[in-house]
Amino acid sequence: MANTSAYLVASLLEKMTSDDTDFRYMATNDLINELQSPTFQLEDATEKKVVAAVLNLMKDKNGEVQNLAVKCLGPLVKKVQEPQLQEIVDKLCAYVSQDKEDLREIASIGLKTVIVQVPVNSVVAVNVCKRLVPRLLHHLESGTSSYDAQMDALDILSEVLFRFGSILATTNLQDKTATALFALLSHARPALRKRATLAIGNLVAHIPDNIFEDLMKHILQGLESSKNSPERLRTYIQCTGTISRSNAPRFGKFLSNVAPLVIKYTELDDDELRENALQTLESFVLRCPTEIVPYIDTIITLGLKFLRYDPNYDDGDDNEDDEDENMESDDEDEEDEEEDDDYSDDDDMSWKVRRTSAKLLSAIIGTRQDLLGQLYATIAPSLIARFKEREETVRVEILQTFITLLRQTNTYGGAEYEMEATLENSTKKRKGSRPGTPIETDQSPKALLRAQVPRLTKNLAKQMLSKSMQTRQSGFVLLKELVTVLKGGLETSFMLFVPSVEQSLSTASHTDHHHLGTNSNLKIEALGFLRSLFRTHSPEVFQKQLDHLCPPVISAIQDKFYKISSEALVCCMELIKVVRHMSFDDEAQKYSYSALDPEAKPYILKIYDVILQRVSTADADQEVKERSILCLGVLLSRIGDELKPQLAVCLPLLLEKIQNELTRLMAVKTLSQIVESPVCADADIKDSILLAVPEIASLLRKSNRPLKVASLHFLDVAIRRFGKVLPANTYNELLAELKPLISEEDLHLLPLGLTSIVSVLHSNPSSFGIVKQEILPSVLRLVRSPLIQGQALDSLLALFAALVRTNDKEFPVLISGLVEPAAARGPEGQLILSKQAFSTIAQCMAVLCLNSEKNADMTVNEFLNKIHNAHTSDSLKYLSLIALGEIGRRISLSEHKNLHSSILAMFDQHSEEVRSAAAFAFGNVAAGNVEFYVPIIISEINKDPKKRYLLLHALKEVITRYTQKQGGQEIEAHATEIWELLFANCESQEEGTRNVVAECLGKLTLTNPYKFLPDLQGRLRNESPQIRGTVVSAFKYTFIDNTRSYDELLRPLIVEFLSLMKDKDLNVRRLSLSTLDAAAHNKPYLIRDVLSQLLPLLYRETEVVEELIHIVEMGPFKHRVDDGLEIRKSAFECMYTLLEKCRDKVEIFAFIDRILVGLTDQPDIKMLCHLTLVRLSIVSPTAVAQRLDDMVDPLQATLNFKLKPTAVKQEIEKNQELVRSALRAIAFLSKLADGNATPKFVLFLTEVRSGPNAYDLNQYVTESESRDDFYANMLRSDAMDLS
Repeated sequence: MANTSAYLVASLLEKMTSDDTDFRYMATNDLINELQSPTFQLEDATEKKVVAAVLNLMKDKNGEVQNLAVKCLGPLVKKVQEPQLQEIVDKLCAYVSQDKEDLREIASIGLKTVIVQVPVNSVVAVNVCKRLVPRLLHHLESGTSSYDAQMDALDILSEVLFRFGSILATTNLQDKTATALFALLSHARPALRKRATLAIGNLVAHIPDNIFEDLMKHILQGLESSKNSPERLRTYIQCTGTISRSNAPRFGKFLSNVAPLVIKYTELDDDELRENALQTLESFVLRCPTEIVPYIDTIITLGLKFLRYDPNYDDGDDNEDDEDENMESDDEDEEDEEEDDDYSDDDDMSWKVRRTSAKLLSAIIGTRQDLLGQLYATIAPSLIARFKEREETVRVEILQTFITLLRQTNTYGGAEYEMEATLENSTKKRKGSRPGTPIETDQSPKALLRAQVPRLTKNLAKQMLSKSMQTRQSGFVLLKELVTVLKGGLETSFMLFVPSVEQSLSTASHTDHHHLGTNSNLKIEALGFLRSLFRTHSPEVFQKQLDHLCPPVISAIQDKFYKISSEALVCCMELIKVVRHMSFDDEAQKYSYSALDPEAKPYILKIYDVILQRVSTADADQEVKERSILCLGVLLSRIGDELKPQLAVCLPLLLEKIQNELTRLMAVKTLSQIVESPVCADADIKDSILLAVPEIASLLRKSNRPLKVASLHFLDVAIRRFGKVLPANTYNELLAELKPLISEEDLHLLPLGLTSIVSVLHSNPSSFGIVKQEILPSVLRLVRSPLIQGQALDSLLALFAALVRTNDKEFPVLISGLVEPAAARGPEGQLILSKQAFSTIAQCMAVLCLNSEKNADMTVNEFLNKIHNAHTSDSLKYLSLIALGEIGRRISLSEHKNLHSSILAMFDQHSEEVRSAAAFAFGNVAAGNVEFYVPIIISEINKDPKKRYLLLHALKEVITRYTQKQGGQEIEAHATEIWELLFANCESQEEGTRNVVAECLGKLTLTNPYKFLPDLQGRLRNESPQIRGTVVSAFKYTFIDNTRSYDELLRPLIVEFLSLMKDKDLNVRRLSLSTLDAAAHNKPYLIRDVLSQLLPLLYRETEVVEELIHIVEMGPFKHRVDDGLEIRKSAFECMYTLLEKCRDKVEIFAFIDRILVGLTDQPDIKMLCHLTLVRLSIVSPTAVAQRLDDMVDPLQATLNFKLKPTAVKQEIEKNQELVRSALRAIAFLSKLADGNATPKFVLFLTEVRSGPNAYDLNQYVTESESRDDFYANMLRSDAMDLS
């Protein structure tokens, strides 16, 4: 391979010196291709020759060869060694210094190419700075250098400062560079001043404080002394903005001197100066959020003033009152609009001032969520008034600013509670709904927005009929955000926008062919608005306007562009739900709906025709095919009783679609909707559904997982509705197809498969024999799995209940099958199965007993015999005890008088697992008969200290079950005695005991909060840190109850309890943070108003305390132990919770500062911070974007971390997990990157994408793009759902 490369290079070198231009060109091009190959290597002997040849070609007479030689430098510098790299730099520096303009220009481009490729930490980088920077400074300071030479020198210097600014600090050139660049700010040529400003921005990130302060003093002097020179003022103001973006922390100290001057100079009568000043103020708002606070009100006033600044055009009084506007007729409005369109003034620059003002206000809105109420009082009315802006670019910017305001309102308005409440009301009435929905007070942002909706809709409606497609498109986005935030709001005014929708969805006229792309986007946004409008408003609102709403949607479905047609179909699904609304009552377990309005029938038939046409079109786009089938399903499931002839046509068509692999999934989903529909009569659909069942059952063999899920759902609903008429052989086929799914391989499919079997047993009890023979062996293998939890466990329990109800004679067989795994002999002293598997088996046996009470007593006695038998294995004893507990939890076992004695005897067993199972069993049995068993537990705790820990666990089970039942007063008689008993044990030296006591205290408090909460409060100041820790942990468990019955007691105690966050004991502080986390999770509305007091204490715990770090010597090794790690983890976990639950009360910039600190901490904390950054990038993108460059170094350090060669497998896996976590955060942050605002992060991103982690990063980027905002997802119910 080496000989081949040497021969090839020799051949190319010969051609590169040829007299023929084409030979030189082709040889250079071939060399570039070879250098880009990862396997190509240059030998030492040929390196110098190749470098010399390429550098020589830069002086070639042919311009194309020269350009190719420059292009060759990029891949070449990656392949050559440092001496040759240095040679390239020296030669290019020499070329740059020459007088030949062509050579100097090409050498400048070459130098930039090389600088980008030189490794930052290499020796060459240092040499580049030492050799190149003095020459560049000479060009800049020399009076004889030409303007073009100085421009080239500035470009190269700026690139050097950006790449190697930290290295320049070691060369003593920073002061000279700063002096030379500052002098250029007074240069006569504007372009040179602008480039000098950019270079200063790259320089200030690395210069020491003294040079930075001198530079700022010079700039301040320049600002004060240039009052009469607008051009110089522009340069100095631009420079302050650039410095604020490059080094905000240091610039912030000078902001109090700079900001007043910038604000003052906006009064000068110079539009370009005003634009620069407003842009600089925008940078201050974004980059110095804390320091700018005193000036925010002034800046808002300034932004509003210049938002209306239009000296060359008088559109009447811009007062916020609408009185004058109300007096104007629609004709006058149209005339005004025509005049606006005709108005033109090429010299008018005021529109730039207005556009920049809108951007400035957008920056304030995006970063000051704490001022939302004030923003609605000040900014919102002015933005609404300026919707009539005559300049399109400005008008669109104003609309975008208002969209930003709406999105901030949605993000920072306690949205997660309101959304859950909305979803509960709009879909199904769920019991135990989460409390704490913020009440929309008159001064809340959403209430203020709602009050401005009439004026907003009136002003916007005028613009929505303008000729500007961009305006209308932004208007539809604004309206969509509006109805999303208010979950309605256009009940009385949506008709104002129907003409605009009709106009936008109409076919483009022949004069608009060059706008077809824009027109498509406009149509898609219009349909998106309609979809949100239908989804967020009551159907009654639209019933009388169907003649205006249906035709545009029907027309759009027939559009030739697939994206428009696809969006129209989704919109049509919502329209159909409006035409005939259905709601499901959970309590009654049935749908309620009204008769179809006769006036709507013609539109329904038209919708049916266009959908059927789309479904039948063979060459349609795949997305259109899928959505047309789904839309057909929504139509038939909602209005099937009015479309009986059409059902006869559609059902065979859907059966046909099941045969096609591309349309199979959607056809199955559609058939499920039809089966679930309350309006489709059995007689109309039965034959087709019976044909579909075996066909769809066969699809369970396919590897397509979504198809399996949809098929299982269909089979379940079809069996429940038509199970009585299904042929017996169909059941046999169906069970045969379900059998392979009864395994732990796919825990998402498993519960669906089990549910289908339950439906089979209910509909056809005669299938029991086949289920027993074919399915039961798989089920009995399944119960041994430690993975059966949640939905899978619930479905498994439902199956056992169905089995025993179908044939209770098989009870002994089922019980023995469940006991069998535990009866096998295993290793001495170890359980044969996992604890989760034992719990699963025990719950299955308890369900069997519950559904066959005549066998329950016999089963309990058998288990008691097993635990009495000395020869019984530990595994069987463990299972017997857990089963007794599960049975006792469901059925009272008070008839078994000596049961407690038998269980208590197990407390003396040698096996720790058996002892813990005995505690579980005793507690659950006691919960069934509190009056009898609780005194025994109390007596035993006082009598036998050795069993105290186990008995406390038993007591915890009793209290837990009691608080969950919320019934009876049995425990009340013993509550005080238990309370004192618990406090007598809360000073135990064993943390496990204290944790159990804390949980018991907290849950016991819920039984009588008015009695026990004040007692907890009184013990907060106890001298014992164990008692203080137990009390604050107990307080945590008071938040688990979702009712609001005792919130008025909790609210005033929050601060006092959580003040233990500043306790002198480290463990007490950690437990306090855990309590704050629980409060934020379960009852955030209680802590929202006191967060300002708690956040400083929380942030303090995120700091690394060196006093808590010590070295432990373990033989020849030294191990670094950080006692503060756990409390820091608790603090960062709590921060993540607060960001999700109380983000409107969190000062986001201080929050981000703590996350940046955490990025340099231990791996566990880094991963928490990565997770938080993902959330921040979604809920606060503007603020996060300002700190992207600050995140580069810690993220880069994480990706580049090298493990020791002796690292064990666990360390390697943990580091890989950390790298994946960092890459996921980078993927989400990459959406916020901007080459101008965050150059360092963009460069870092480029390096990662070309490095070893490129594939993983791309995978995470795809994930981040496919995921919509979590909260937006919650707002959007699935368009395919029937309800």
